[in-house]
Amino acid sequence: MTLPAIDTTLRALKEKIGLDQLSTREKLTLAAGVFFIVCVVVYQFILSPYFEARSRLLSSIARKQTELVEIRELQQQYSDLRVEEGGIKANLAKREQGFTLFTFLDQQAEKARIKPQIKYMKPSVISGDGALDESLVEIKLQEVTLERLVHFLRLTESDKNVVSVRRLSVQTSAQQQGYLDVILQIVTFVEAAEA
Repeated sequence: MTLPAIDTTLRALKEKIGLDQLSTREKLTLAAGVFFIVCVVVYQFILSPYFEARSRLLSSIARKQTELVEIRELQQQYSDLRVEEGGIKANLAKREQGFTLFTFLDQQAEKARIKPQIKYMKPSVISGDGALDESLVEIKLQEVTLERLVHFLRLTESDKNVVSVRRLSVQTSAQQQGYLDVILQIVTFVEAAEA
């Protein structure tokens, strides 16, 4: 199609529609209406979906960044635990052969001179998720002095033997004034038993 043909087609279209018969004010109103409709269509089908997609994308990026920070924190905690486990395993390897928590605590009670105050000692093993299990002994002491209890705790807690007090419950003795009744949970780690 040539330029004069297009021009002729446009004039014929204007005559059919009647654009030439409209006043300037009507033409401006019509142009404003057409512009408004074009803007609405552009916004509805182009801009609005773009802004919604962009908003979803930014939200997703923020969520993923938060998850990444959490993953890095967990990774650091895991790394710290692996280092700590390595330290525990090294200390366990340095422990004397045949070490048992029950025997160790019995010896420390003898040194602290609280063996007569022992009501019971209950050993147990708690299976862990990895290469180490927990060996636990619950001890009940009756009518022990604070001084002897503190001495026993100092003898018992040991980084070298990887022994620590998990729980300590102290009450004043019902039978003898100035004495204590104590329940202790003392733990250590042992190599996990093969299944």
